[in-house]
Amino acid sequence: MRQTITQASVQPYPAGTLWTFRSLKTRHEQTEELALSWLPGRSSHLTDSRLPEETLAAALWQKWLKEANHYHEQWPDLFRPGEVHLAWKVITAPPATHGIIEGAPYTRDERRMRAEAHTDDLRETFLTWYTHPVHAETGERLNWLRLPVVDRGWNDDRADPGGFVQEATGWKPSPLQLVMDVVQVARGSGLWTVDLALMSGELDAGEQYDVVGKLTTDIGSVDDEEFEALYAKLDAHHQSDVNESIDDFADNAVGDPSWRG
Repeated sequence: MRQTITQASVQPYPAGTLWTFRSLKTRHEQTEELALSWLPGRSSHLTDSRLPEETLAAALWQKWLKEANHYHEQWPDLFRPGEVHLAWKVITAPPATHGIIEGAPYTRDERRMRAEAHTDDLRETFLTWYTHPVHAETGERLNWLRLPVVDRGWNDDRADPGGFVQEATGWKPSPLQLVMDVVQVARGSGLWTVDLALMSGELDAGEQYDVVGKLTTDIGSVDDEEFEALYAKLDAHHQSDVNESIDDFADNAVGDPSWRG
């Protein structure tokens, strides 16, 4: 008799899907709805002592951008400009407020392991303590990439650590994604600023225009090293615009254009 093979769905598990697993230490069995929780690197400290009604998500996003290149600056051979590490947890799905909170498996980023001195916590995951979950009704093994990724908010109803990132941009990662490309997210959400210029690779015309604006209106506030780095990001046309603006600024300061000879 010919056996019919059907392909299992690869869509995210629907809400209410329950998973059964046992403690490897006590053998206690439990059944929970599971989800994945994520946190962008160096974001939680900005929300630890603030409330959404005090500081809007957009303002925290702008503050965070100034730290977005931390991983590349500290470990330039491990992280590209604008790459931010993402931390993952397996949790009991909301709206539950207690239950499972363990490191997600298969998120051990070797680049971070090499960069961080204290890595014991990075080695322990859900599978350190529990058996691989199976569907409570069918016995199907859980596919971690089909678990729902929880939303993180920063608004009147939610004050999640690092929640301003999704609140400001509308972005959240794919399951178990190891890094966030801050420049890509900023561009896609329309929130790119000159603070990201040196992480951004080739700049489009609008971005170059913004850099010209910074170099020509904030002349006294940009140090020589930053000025040269930003100037080098411009094409010849936009560099010419900067040169002309600086010449005009100098003429006005001196009061006589003939000073240049």
